Amino acid sequence: MKMASLYFSDFWNKLDVGAILLFIVGLTCRLIPATLYPGRVILSLDFIMFCLRLMHIFTVSKTLGPKIIIVKRMMKDVFFFLFLLAVWVVSFGVAKQAILIHNESRVDWIFRGVVYHSYLTIFGQIPAYIDGVNFDLAHCSPNGTDPYKPKCPESDITQQKPAFPEWLTVILLCLYLLFTNILLLNLLIAMFNYTFQQVQEHTDQIWKFQRHDLIEEYHGRPPAPPPLILLSHLQLLVKRVVLKTPAKRHTQLKNKLEKNEEAALLSWEIYLKENYLHNQQYQHHQRPEQRIQDISEKVDSMVELLDMDRLKRSGPTEQRLASLEEQVAQVARSLHWIVRTLKDSNFGLASGMSALAPKAPDEPDAELAVKRKEEEPGDGYHVNARHLLYPSSPVTRFPVPNEKVPWEMEFLIYEPPFYTAERKDTVLVDPVGEDSEPLTKIQYNALDGPIDRRSFHGTYVIQDGLPLNPMGRTGLRGRGSLSCFGPNHMLHPVVTRWRRNQDGAICRKSIKKMLEVLVVKRPLSELWALPGGSQEPGEMLPRKLKQVLLQEAWPEMEGLLQRGLEVYKGYVDDPRNTDNAWIETVAISIHFPDQNDVELKRLNSHLHACDLGVSIRWQVVDKRIPLYENHKTILQKTAILFGAHY
Repeated sequence: MKMASLYFSDFWNKLDVGAILLFIVGLTCRLIPATLYPGRVILSLDFIMFCLRLMHIFTVSKTLGPKIIIVKRMMKDVFFFLFLLAVWVVSFGVAKQAILIHNESRVDWIFRGVVYHSYLTIFGQIPAYIDGVNFDLAHCSPNGTDPYKPKCPESDITQQKPAFPEWLTVILLCLYLLFTNILLLNLLIAMFNYTFQQVQEHTDQIWKFQRHDLIEEYHGRPPAPPPLILLSHLQLLVKRVVLKTPAKRHTQLKNKLEKNEEAALLSWEIYLKENYLHNQQYQHHQRPEQRIQDISEKVDSMVELLDMDRLKRSGPTEQRLASLEEQVAQVARSLHWIVRTLKDSNFGLASGMSALAPKAPDEPDAELAVKRKEEEPGDGYHVNARHLLYPSSPVTRFPVPNEKVPWEMEFLIYEPPFYTAERKDTVLVDPVGEDSEPLTKIQYNALDGPIDRRSFHGTYVIQDGLPLNPMGRTGLRGRGSLSCFGPNHMLHPVVTRWRRNQDGAICRKSIKKMLEVLVVKRPLSELWALPGGSQEPGEMLPRKLKQVLLQEAWPEMEGLLQRGLEVYKGYVDDPRNTDNAWIETVAISIHFPDQNDVELKRLNSHLHACDLGVSIRWQVVDKRIPLYENHKTILQKTAILFGAHY
């Protein structure tokens, strides 16, 4: 039973047994005169089965072998597809038969009308009686008495016209063809395509398994194909039973290899594996993307080598220049002290001799300073001041394109909203309302009491009692969240020092020295900022700077600001700017070139002792640091001033 179960587990063996049994039945019927014709029919069907059995031989071919697997799997797809198709065929066939034919009693013609004709309609064979165009009573039987003609549809015999609703049958036919020919048949094609792709991806493995089974079958059974295989079995029966010839034991296929054979097989597999990996690697390197990447890596490595070589050559020179700069600075400070001592002692100065002023080693010359002061980041159109959403408010700006930013350009549809936020510090804040009476008392372009309303960019225009932003339209009127109409002056100290290693040497990047800048981060902000902001009237230090310094350090910081170098002075492209209020700032650089500077140490001690809910630290100067954009512009100018990396 186990051998029989194993034998019948193969589809081709089942086909063999079925074909042989059908051949025996057909041959028996052919030998009996009364059943001669049925025997011929059976043998005709048996011939089809034997032809299908020959397909098993195609498994030897690497091309045709996997196609047999594809056909077998597609037959399974068709089997499940027929369930969907049967629903539409039967539904349309029953409805058509009920509408067209009245009380058909012949079962064979009912099957023809419901199933057979509906199935043929899928392939374009549409019945002629489905509508009244090709209606002909001569091709049907009115009462269904003619066994070779279908029963006539519902019709008016007197007028020779159909009586059934033609429009309804045509609509049903169109819907039926739509779902079967377009939807279901395309679904079947998609199922076939999916099956084909699945098998095609593993063609080589499938062919090898099929060939193995075929070789094993050829090794273990007689060579003659059915039905000639009966002669081989008859020969074996005569040899074993009649002639008493002992059976020769056939050697089975090996399940295990000898050690030398296994070693040879492993070496062969390793060779094929290495050859395969080599080909894959070669194809990978031959791809254009990979070749471009390899060239890019080589170029990067060459650039790094050139940079290292340049650093090695310029390193001693840079160190000597730095040492000379330090020495010159010390000599200048000493001479300055000598001259000041002589003046204090009433010795005076020799004629033609000018007093020496201490100069920072990294301070640029006068021409560069003049050029620096003339630079304005507001030369182009402001961008941040035209963001649609105003900060910390639900107000939306009126959109302003670049070409309409200047006030000189006509902009007829320009109607910006008016917005003025209420502030807690109402002492030195301009009125809130749009048409408030106190607005007329403001003195623009002058000192208005404690408030300086003069702009660094000269005289600005006053329109309808309100000043106009000198940089152009912003899409919002009023003073927004700022304190005053017109310019709101601010001060931003840029406190820097050199970044040093543990041994005290100045760090460098791309030959340039690296700076560290003092930055502050507020609790509700994600970006760092320079420690500065708006100034109260009569005060030199910004209010936000006082929050990160102890009070005893304020006078010292004021002295540092007075001795500092002005980096920038002018308009700031800030999101809080409006058409009538804007920010102008003065950026002053305070640089500590010496790490042992007493003032720097005192500043650090005051910073460390301060704890007011804000974060403050020394940040390496780099263009990627999380800093406000307008502060980055100031920081970049400071780095250029000292020739440092940015």
